[in-house]
Amino acid sequence: MRPRPALFAVLTSLAAAALAASSAVAAPFTNTDADTAVAKRVVATDTDGDSLPDTWETNGYDANGDGVVDVDLPGMGANPKKKDLFVEMDYMAGRLTTTAALDRIVQVFASAPVSNPDGSTGIKIHLDAGSARGTTYNLGGGNEVAYDADLNPSATQTNAIKAANFASARKAVFHYMLWGDSYDGGCSSGQAFNIPNDTFIVTVGPKCNWNATDDINVGTFIHELGHNIGLKHGGTDNLNYKPNYLSVMNYSFQLGGVLKADGTKYWGYSSVQPTSINEARPDETVGLGSLGAAYRTSWKCPNGSTRTTAGAANQPIDWNCDGDTTDTTTAADINGDKTTSILIAQNNWANIVFGGGAVGGGSATIAKTPASELEELTHDEWTEMQHR
Repeated sequence: MRPRPALFAVLTSLAAAALAASSAVAAPFTNTDADTAVAKRVVATDTDGDSLPDTWETNGYDANGDGVVDVDLPGMGANPKKKDLFVEMDYMAGRLTTTAALDRIVQVFASAPVSNPDGSTGIKIHLDAGSARGTTYNLGGGNEVAYDADLNPSATQTNAIKAANFASARKAVFHYMLWGDSYDGGCSSGQAFNIPNDTFIVTVGPKCNWNATDDINVGTFIHELGHNIGLKHGGTDNLNYKPNYLSVMNYSFQLGGVLKADGTKYWGYSSVQPTSINEARPDETVGLGSLGAAYRTSWKCPNGSTRTTAGAANQPIDWNCDGDTTDTTTAADINGDKTTSILIAQNNWANIVFGGGAVGGGSATIAKTPASELEELTHDEWTEMQHR
């Protein structure tokens, strides 16, 4: 990943820290609340492991304990024996993605190789855009908010919009996201503020001339939500552009899709963990190994250009771009970060976590990744990738 200007990195870190520090403003959650929630999480029965207790998914969620259901999870289609994710989407004018894009997001999660107690596979994601995208995506939330070309500082402004438009009773059930334009004076595609978390923004708007297509919106939404559910830019770490990390969490594939050997593209998280690659001596003769058979991939050459395999990635790959695929001891910086590292991939679907931030009542609190590790793909980086 190319170094960013120091000022932008500082602003990003401060913004993320501010969101964490000000979460009580967006969704009141005192220390006493937190202690009680953790206690409840320890004893709550959560058959499907989605961090939404069975009683919530069967009877609804009574946020304040007054005997009245505040969030009707079963009415929204929740199932205590199948994993559910809920996301409320607020949006600025012209920024809410299309119904077709929302359909694609739903399908990515429905097709996930994740097992459920009812014998099915997949995750049911419930997207709430209010009345803007028809009854399928209307769960009673989702609001148009005032247009702001630059959420700056992003944490403070995101928190303010969230506090004004997101019902506090929903905080334990719904992730909150905002379709915006840009943030913190830069042109990054989005921000999740922490890993895992309960809030994220997608900012591929007109200020930075993103000209966001459904592909860009789908890839970025799934990428930022991935941070909320515990996923990183490099799988086990935040090293980016790994050719063996076949996920939209990887910048190489966030906006253009994961390349398949059959010529199609995949817009979800990785379901395989190809062999690790030691950049000090990558073995060109094995490519990504047998788990790369269904995929193509991209990598960086010494001159800074990007190459893409012509066929399946289990075939030999010219990592050092010298015209042959026989080298086994020649160093090659194939993710372009100016160092030689051991690039470890990850099966994302096998490692997602539920219950980030205030969301969830069926699992213990999860430690967060430092905000400094959450710098996101910029428009300049994306443009540069297209011209290599």
